[in-house]
Amino acid sequence: MDASGWEDDTWILHDLTVPIDLADREEGPRIRRRWCDVTDEDLGAVSKARRWPPNAMYLIKNLRWPDIEVEEGVFGGESLAALLDVVGEFSRPDAACFAYYGMVPANEYQSLTVLEGRLSAIDGLTGNEDSFWGLSPSNWWPADRSWFVWTDYDLTATRVSGSRELIETVRAHPQLETLDWQWPEGSRTPADRRRARG
Repeated sequence: MDASGWEDDTWILHDLTVPIDLADREEGPRIRRRWCDVTDEDLGAVSKARRWPPNAMYLIKNLRWPDIEVEEGVFGGESLAALLDVVGEFSRPDAACFAYYGMVPANEYQSLTVLEGRLSAIDGLTGNEDSFWGLSPSNWWPADRSWFVWTDYDLTATRVSGSRELIETVRAHPQLETLDWQWPEGSRTPADRRRARG
């Protein structure tokens, strides 16, 4: 689900990792790398020119590093921890939050899957292969609806919407790599297409 009407929003690129020991690429330890350091793509140009939200299909075209790994639909690692720090400044860590899993991540096509808990528990809802296929919640937000997070199961970026102050704090965080991206003028957003279908 998507939501509009926020003062500002930005996209956080999901963590990507590379192996530390190239002799053990599959099982060995990995380290995070920043997108701007591993691709020849101009991320600023990408944010202005592409028709679809940021994802690996075009960001990994010209990689300068072997064995890049980034999971679609999984917003976790250092980036999730950093975002939780930021939103924790605007909503208490024990603030009531909701997490919605879309039909595909929840593997549930007859009813909505919405979990309720504390903001500090959101981290526990991701990366568990035994539930929701290890995917992140499609949306999560506090009870006061002061901000909104949207992740899609086939993207490698997550959008955060909220006040200008919150989004500026997200953009400025040293652990977060963000892109400002909007639907191109004249194109129709997923919400527009759903309304057109009635």
